[in-house]
Amino acid sequence: MALEEKREKRPPVTPMMIEEEAALRNGSRGLPPGPWAEAAGPRPRTTERHIAVHKRLVLGFAVSILALLAVTMVAVLLSVRFEECGAAADGPPRAGGNGSLSGAARQPPGAGQPPSRPEEEVRGGEAAEEEEEEEEEEEWQRRREPPPWARPRLPRHLRPLHYNLMLSAFMENFTFSGEVNVQLEVRNASRYIVLHAHRMHIEAVRVAEDKLAGGVRVARTFFYPQTQVFVVVLNRSLEVQRSYNLKIIYNALIENELLGFFRSSYVLHGERRFLGVTQFSPTHARKAFPCFDEPIYKATFKISIRHQATYLSLSNMPVETSVFEEDGWVTDHFSQTPLMSTYYLAWAVCNFTYRETVTKSGVVVRLYARPDAIRRGSGDYALNITRRLIEFYEDYFKVPYSLPKLDLLAVPKHPYAAMENWGLSVFVEQRILLDPSISSILYLLDVTMVIVHELCHQWFGDLVTPVWWEDVWLKEGFAHYFEFVGTDYLYPGWNMEKQRFLTDVLHEVMLLDGLASSHPVSQEVQQASDIDRVFDWIAYKKGAALIRMLASFMGHSVFQMGLQDYLTIHKYGNAARNDLWNTLSKALKRVGKSVNIQEVMDQWTLQMGYPVITILGNETTDNIIVISQERFVYDSDTKPKDPARGDNSYLWQIPLTIAVGNTSHISSEAIIWVSNKSEHHRIPDLEEASWLLGNINQTGYFRVNYDIRNWRLLINQLTRNHEVISVSNRAGLIDDAFNLARAGYLPQNIPLEIMRYLSEEKDFLPWHAASRALYPLDKLLDRTENYNIFNEYILRQVASMYLKLGWPTNNLNKSLVQASYQHEELRREVIMLACSFGNKHCHQQAATLISDWISSNRNRIPLNVRDIVYCTGVSLMDEDVWEFIWMKFHSTTAVSEKKILLEALTCSDDRNLLNRLLNLSLNSEVVLDQDAIDVIIHVARNPHGRDLAWKFFREKWKILNARYGEALFMNSKLVSGVTEFLNTEGELRELKNFIKSYEGGAAVSFSRAVETVEANVRWQRLYKEELFQWLRKSLTQ
Repeated sequence: MALEEKREKRPPVTPMMIEEEAALRNGSRGLPPGPWAEAAGPRPRTTERHIAVHKRLVLGFAVSILALLAVTMVAVLLSVRFEECGAAADGPPRAGGNGSLSGAARQPPGAGQPPSRPEEEVRGGEAAEEEEEEEEEEEWQRRREPPPWARPRLPRHLRPLHYNLMLSAFMENFTFSGEVNVQLEVRNASRYIVLHAHRMHIEAVRVAEDKLAGGVRVARTFFYPQTQVFVVVLNRSLEVQRSYNLKIIYNALIENELLGFFRSSYVLHGERRFLGVTQFSPTHARKAFPCFDEPIYKATFKISIRHQATYLSLSNMPVETSVFEEDGWVTDHFSQTPLMSTYYLAWAVCNFTYRETVTKSGVVVRLYARPDAIRRGSGDYALNITRRLIEFYEDYFKVPYSLPKLDLLAVPKHPYAAMENWGLSVFVEQRILLDPSISSILYLLDVTMVIVHELCHQWFGDLVTPVWWEDVWLKEGFAHYFEFVGTDYLYPGWNMEKQRFLTDVLHEVMLLDGLASSHPVSQEVQQASDIDRVFDWIAYKKGAALIRMLASFMGHSVFQMGLQDYLTIHKYGNAARNDLWNTLSKALKRVGKSVNIQEVMDQWTLQMGYPVITILGNETTDNIIVISQERFVYDSDTKPKDPARGDNSYLWQIPLTIAVGNTSHISSEAIIWVSNKSEHHRIPDLEEASWLLGNINQTGYFRVNYDIRNWRLLINQLTRNHEVISVSNRAGLIDDAFNLARAGYLPQNIPLEIMRYLSEEKDFLPWHAASRALYPLDKLLDRTENYNIFNEYILRQVASMYLKLGWPTNNLNKSLVQASYQHEELRREVIMLACSFGNKHCHQQAATLISDWISSNRNRIPLNVRDIVYCTGVSLMDEDVWEFIWMKFHSTTAVSEKKILLEALTCSDDRNLLNRLLNLSLNSEVVLDQDAIDVIIHVARNPHGRDLAWKFFREKWKILNARYGEALFMNSKLVSGVTEFLNTEGELRELKNFIKSYEGGAAVSFSRAVETVEANVRWQRLYKEELFQWLRKSLTQ
């Protein structure tokens, strides 16, 4: 689109601007009043002598006019050239223009040419400009402070009030052009405008007052790539408490990656179709438009998107008007947003179709997806639960959903499971599309919880936003906690918050937080490179676990009341953790309780790690126990992350719930606040045969250890009558015992002795806890020569329950949720353990089901165990089965089926096939970018492929880091997944040597990987033989 066409769509400018631009178009600035004007005016008649004199005067005047015109034209040309020079993208500082909105001398995108990547150009006046820059730098050095563009955070002298953003998307060559007008409020006088902009070409810049005072001259503009900012240097300072308009015209690529404004594609009826979608969190809005890309800078946004009429466009708000053009283009103008941050602004350009529903309060909910997925009804489940969940959250928080609509967009390619953009939440297809006829309960649960999570963000994150990224857990922790609360609302019998939360959140994050290389849930963030590392399971899962502990000791009704107050007070604004603590403390005071929430919770959020509570019986004094706390660390030989404070200096205020039990009864729980290293407490009714149980229902974020006598009493209780102890605590005892043993706090046999009672366990959760706790132990042993001893012991524990439960029947015609969730998940867990450890009947059954599918071409494998059967069949059977699964992976259009077929291919024992799959994983046409990581990790979990994946990772690191380096989670997930089960001295040396030589980011992930592998090697050296000795003895009894 030509520059003139862009001008037609610009907002009104001041009269002074119009006058200046008219003068420029006419080639002069006009004649000012004064003697020259008078000399050019009409004269009375006079004599010939006078006429001759007048002729000479007129000739002189004409020459002067021509000279003035020439000077003016040169000045205008230089002005245009300077402004083009100053807008060189991502280059070193160059001269800017004089503030006029003139276009760059190059073709805009959409006219057939994509925007070129900027190259350093030699231009006139460069020496003078560089001299000016050097003088400026010297001035800042004299002040002994960095210039505003070199600081890690944006300077605070300006605040954006409103953005008017107009975009044109050219999907035929994957470029876009934009014009952004930002209304700025001046807090402190400055001649610098510093805002974020990255990987774009800026064509023109203008600064003007909103009043009639006219433009502010731009001295120069430049990019500063180190902090990803664009700097506008003005000839004079902006005045305090005045409002200005910053106008920037720019263009950029719709990237073939996963961040900013990027493109994706899918195939429909043999034709490849493209779409463009955004992912701005946490720091990628700056790739799509110049902006103040920090969460504290909330503003309103008015978006307009011009696109070909064969596409539709979406954004956070509904379309207000659409303007159709004769050439087949349309411009959609969206309603103005409420105050919001840049990171959850969003738009998309696609040719999807949708289905729609409406909540009781009138919120329009639509699900957009590929036309064939919509036609099959694959989005209906997500659409229906979204409507119910909006109503649930509105009732729970007592704060209405804030926008008139919510769109759910299912895209083929996305860096994360989903992104909570306000009013336009984006999901990768695998996390929102569901076909009930071929989806398991596990898949349904996954889809449900992702949707619950993203909808919670519409309140925690979008409506109330963290002040800065150090408190990202304020949104992610709450959303993760409510995954379980919201799912309980949809499926009350599933007991997600009381049970599944333990294995899927608490137990999992404690593995990570037990490393010396962990970090606090709130951690200091100074620069953009620090932001990515705060988005990890510590923020999500530890944040959720701390919120659950807080809700437990406050009481759920008081906690809910406090959250309602917090959202009401801070809506449309920003909040920090102390704002939450203060609001919750006030809620407690209203019900007559006095707890300083900030004092308690600062110890949990500002310190890394967690405590292990040790409860010891006092043999000399009746009913007195000793309770001590210390920081739990897997490898006590690892040097502390902060050498200034050893592990002994960590101290928490711990809400320890405790109960006393015997063979037939358990007392009601009491709470003891433990705040010292060691304390003595009197426990009533503590008899000789009684046992103690701490952390009732595992509501606290800590582990509990006991003296060996108490462990023996608990094991005896589980064997005789396990139901005296709650299902949550049975799962907790299993997880604590395995991890205390792994870290050396307990003998290696204690967790394996606890497992013996499982043959009588009919509840899913303890089996799930045992399965998850066994997994890392299995990976430590699966390449050892005595692995068969461990394998045999586990099979003995599983055998009787496997026979009792049997295999599910094919329930293709039944609803997924009609069957008992708990029973079906228990059966699935036992079958998975049986097949994984080599139960012969399990292997035969899997092989029979696969063979039937191949021979009949009808898949009669029960939905809930398909992934287990596929994996077992691929590992046991010949290459033809692998090729059959590979063919089905390519032919199926159901995203849930595609996922488990791809993972099954990684189960092969054939190293040639595993190598082939690893190499194919980097072909985006074969394996989606976000799925390639899962392929590599699953091969690494296969003992036949662990070394192959580790070698592949090292050889392809540059490619992998270039592809995933900027995407949250992806690099850390990859590094962890490939290295977490390396456990030999040789592999540890390889890891350390690789880290010395590698190029790229992920330093924190590699540091954590080294600690994990060191702990694995240490365990092998200290405890492996102790474990095998006990196993041999146990198997011969």
